[in-house]
Amino acid sequence: MSGQEPPSDIASSLDAAATAEPAATDNAAKEPRILQVWASVELAVACVFLVLIFVSVLWQVISRYIPSLNWPGVGEVASYSLIVLTFIMVGYLIGKNGHITIQVIDYLVKGRAFTLVRIVSALCVAVICGMLAWEAYSLVLAYPNRRTAALEIPIWLLYLVPLIGFASGTIRALVNILTASRPEPKFDAAEAK
Repeated sequence: MSGQEPPSDIASSLDAAATAEPAATDNAAKEPRILQVWASVELAVACVFLVLIFVSVLWQVISRYIPSLNWPGVGEVASYSLIVLTFIMVGYLIGKNGHITIQVIDYLVKGRAFTLVRIVSALCVAVICGMLAWEAYSLVLAYPNRRTAALEIPIWLLYLVPLIGFASGTIRALVNILTASRPEPKFDAAEAK
């Protein structure tokens, strides 16, 4: 009979493994579904523009050897793709704790003081992102008729990208203020897949 039932220490380790799995996914469950979807959209847009940068630069290199492929707009595609990639990831990185931080304070301050530091930090990020979003909005209104040289893209459309990125960053920073007492999520690039 003892051969049929698992020993108690194996059974307890199986129970511990079963209860440990939800704790690993607990970090993802803390974020509201709408923010998870928004983060997925931001990441997908960033991936598209990363591919555009790669293709544009490759096109420029090839067109040096095959002059018939030379097109002035490809330089603008590469430049503006880098701009979109940069600004669209602002909110994503703030939400996933992947932005640049000084983590020395993590080792010096504990408990409620650490929560206060996280609140003040997130508040500073929210204010800065909010101000930058306001400036981007002002630029959208300031240039309604200007266009880029080669592709004829409206300039206001290009300023819309930082507006979206900084607005997303502001929202993510405000969420970080509300969740400051929870354990801080660790950024894992492999998790973003």
